[in-house]
Amino acid sequence: MDIPTAEIVCLGNELLIGVTTNTNAVFLGRHLTKLGYEVRRVTCIRDDLKLATEFFLEVFERKPDLILISGGLGPTYDDIQLEVLSKATKLDLVENEVALKQIKKYYDKKKNAGLTKERRKMALMPTGAEVLQNYVGGAPSCYLNFVGIEIYCLPGVPTEMKDIFMRHILPRLNKKQNKKLYEKKFQIFQSIESQLAPFILEIKNKHGDLYVKSHPAYKDKQGIIIHISGLGEEAESEVDKAIEELQNLLRKNIPDIKMEPFVD
Repeated sequence: MDIPTAEIVCLGNELLIGVTTNTNAVFLGRHLTKLGYEVRRVTCIRDDLKLATEFFLEVFERKPDLILISGGLGPTYDDIQLEVLSKATKLDLVENEVALKQIKKYYDKKKNAGLTKERRKMALMPTGAEVLQNYVGGAPSCYLNFVGIEIYCLPGVPTEMKDIFMRHILPRLNKKQNKKLYEKKFQIFQSIESQLAPFILEIKNKHGDLYVKSHPAYKDKQGIIIHISGLGEEAESEVDKAIEELQNLLRKNIPDIKMEPFVD
């Protein structure tokens, strides 16, 4: 099965020094997976122009179908996302009139109105970039297609990033992707992963196109979670069949096992 690939890149020193938890990567990774993308890498990079530019040149060599970038669209000196992209793509940074109007409209509503040098900086975008309006904050987002790679540039503030993704990006990706994820989970008690491992492997080998995984429960849950998923219309019946086969195997080999449906 030909699965489109994606990489998530998060810019910001705060992500690397233990100040900020990278919830953006979790959010984006989950949504891309549901859409049918194979997320191959999530990378955090310092606010370092040379380091980040070199990294993006490496990403372009890998040729993922999609890159989502968060962080570094703001007005401060270390907000360098679009400067990095300009250097890596060799596309000039130009003042985008659409972005500039959005920024002016946003700051006109604030007490300290006006287009300062720092605020105008947020309108500098690589040549050919399409502006995606930020309805929550001041920094516009943008889209760029470079050598066949779709690139979406997002702010790092989670509320802004999520709104832009759900409003602009998700509808576009939904139209492109005709093979969505189908998944089911169930919860196991009175057992440990090493006891389950041979039966999970048996089902994985039998259903090679499916993702079959066990992992400890998270948040306030308990036990072990079994997660089985696949892509496309044909995946629903195959996932249901794999779930039934695995549960039968576990009941047969671990008589005192307890299983329940799992709801996130």
